[in-house]
Amino acid sequence: MEYATVVLPVAVTTTEPVADDVRAETALAVVLPVAAANLAAALVSAAATVNEATNNTLHVQKDDVGCEDAVGAQHFEKEYHQQHSTASQGALESVMANTTISLERATCIESLEQLITRLSTLSDRSSGISPGFDCIDNALPWKQTIVFPQYETLSSVNATKGIIPLASPESSIELFELIKLAWQKRLDYEKCDTEEERESYCSCIGHWRSNQNVMKQICNQVLEQVMTREASACLRSQPAITRIWNEAYSHEACPYPDTMDCLYIDSSIRLLTNDTYLHAYIEAALAATSTIDVSICYLFYSDPQSKYILLDLLPYVAERGVKVRVLFELAILESQCLQMPLDGTSIDREAPLHLPKGSPSYARGAKKFRSATELVREFFNLTSATNIEARYWFARDKTFGYRVKNHGKCHIFDGNSKNGKVIAGGSNVAPRPGSLDTDFVIQGQVAGMYSAYFDSMWTAMAPDAGDLARTISEAEEKKECEDEQIAVWEAAIDPDIITGHKAKILFLPSTPSSSGEDVILRCVLGAIYSASQSIYLCMGHFNVPEVVAQAFKQATDRGVKVYVISNSFHSCDLRTGQLDLMRSLKRMLTVAPDVKLFVAAVKDGKVPPFLHSKYLVVDSRWACSGSWNMWMRSAFYEMEAEIFVQSESFASDLEEKFTRESERFCIPVKTVDECNQFLPKGCSICEGFGPFFDV
Repeated sequence: MEYATVVLPVAVTTTEPVADDVRAETALAVVLPVAAANLAAALVSAAATVNEATNNTLHVQKDDVGCEDAVGAQHFEKEYHQQHSTASQGALESVMANTTISLERATCIESLEQLITRLSTLSDRSSGISPGFDCIDNALPWKQTIVFPQYETLSSVNATKGIIPLASPESSIELFELIKLAWQKRLDYEKCDTEEERESYCSCIGHWRSNQNVMKQICNQVLEQVMTREASACLRSQPAITRIWNEAYSHEACPYPDTMDCLYIDSSIRLLTNDTYLHAYIEAALAATSTIDVSICYLFYSDPQSKYILLDLLPYVAERGVKVRVLFELAILESQCLQMPLDGTSIDREAPLHLPKGSPSYARGAKKFRSATELVREFFNLTSATNIEARYWFARDKTFGYRVKNHGKCHIFDGNSKNGKVIAGGSNVAPRPGSLDTDFVIQGQVAGMYSAYFDSMWTAMAPDAGDLARTISEAEEKKECEDEQIAVWEAAIDPDIITGHKAKILFLPSTPSSSGEDVILRCVLGAIYSASQSIYLCMGHFNVPEVVAQAFKQATDRGVKVYVISNSFHSCDLRTGQLDLMRSLKRMLTVAPDVKLFVAAVKDGKVPPFLHSKYLVVDSRWACSGSWNMWMRSAFYEMEAEIFVQSESFASDLEEKFTRESERFCIPVKTVDECNQFLPKGCSICEGFGPFFDV
């Protein structure tokens, strides 16, 4: 079979005119069968609308960092590493690790103030290997890479192995001051004497279950909001961005699934459950003979399955000669490091771990950790003695300078071989206890696409990433990447299919930026526009863009049955998106009142689990699933990894899952007024991402 490079749509935002040939070079190149080249052009033309619209309205907000020439850049980076030693990082992390913040109401504020005082005494307060969550206008050694032209990467965070790069103590102090304000609001709420007084507070402050660690939960919400605040502020600064963005995803700009049919590749897929996930993972890991590549966003330090995979299973296969690479999202580890002082008092009781015969024992992972940082430290101790390498992902939007998060989660086993497997979906390392996810195992040529994309991210975060531009031309570098990807595909022509559903699958990653181009949403909308019978949508994190609400309206007018599952504050682990969510659901029911909406809520006195699943099924034959959430973050802030699947049997499995979970954990919400029971009053914690759902 012959292969060719297909250019998938990646919008470019600039204040200068961009020539067509330059724009094509900045798109994401993916190697696909050569027969797909003609239809792939549909995706490229679909992205052109958003390119033109955003180029006319978005403006560069950050100043260019100096050191343009090679000699100046090398000198700057040398100075940077001399000034940012691991010693100052160790001091900050040491304070976090050796401080315990009281969560008792009488002493929590005083305890937090003591931590702030300790941080203020650290020497060299301005130092920090990481700029923290705010990345605009700083003089760190950002670099550009050809594979991700819409980003600048901070690959220097990987220059010293075994450390967790942190921001300056000064930045940490600002965050803890924000946490203190939120805690004080909670304490004021608890002092209220009447229900009327309590009702004046937002549910983000007042509505928590009695068995939840409220102060720690509020801390997590504040940190999550801070991580996105620069991106949100940039979007709010752009006039008419809501209208322009929605118009860019018109019916004509979103390709139907059947117009992309030859982009799909024969593979096999099987849906995993919380009970079958670990066994499938162990089977794939023990069968690997060459490589295992892992991309992780969030890390749960008290989860037995996650600890077992990271500390027992992966080191075991690495000792047998398998090369293991793990890519962490640094923003999450930074956040979790800042929560260390709160973590020691909230270690969950571990559920028993049942391992299949022949598995490595649960040994190192059985250790209890106070924090995710301690777990990562233990993992780093293993990487120095085994065939394991770890890197951090750290990038920012090239135009505005705000940080971009890698939310794509995947585990790739021998991705470059004909028997390559992928375990992916919504879970990070493993399904989180207390939540329900949608994960799957794939075998076939699609594994090569996952592997090629992981390689591009891994290379972009090499400590010397960007230096290639000084020694070889861009054309030569691009040619090398294409040759490597073609080799991947030639090695994956004859897959030995796993037990599962035979399917045609397309893997599609997204590279969100300030342009607002979300290629996954574009394909999802194309499927919705094409629906003739039914649509099932379940989203762990969710808001309904106006263009989707209108697409649902058109679908129901055609007689299509549309069913939607949404979380609420009763089930979701994040409050930061709840205001946007409920406002958008009210708008959806106003525009498309025939949509059947189910919201996770307390039912028969039972609190629902977090429905973290992310999937869409159209006409019982087409589906998509992966890490992608239908919310505005996916268009501007969070990188995702998604598959599109043509398989009636796989679609049927997802429809059955939808019916089962909607009946067990959700209540029907039929009117706009019924949404109000879940609508937050609004506060700093649930402030919307950008202006898209402001009222």
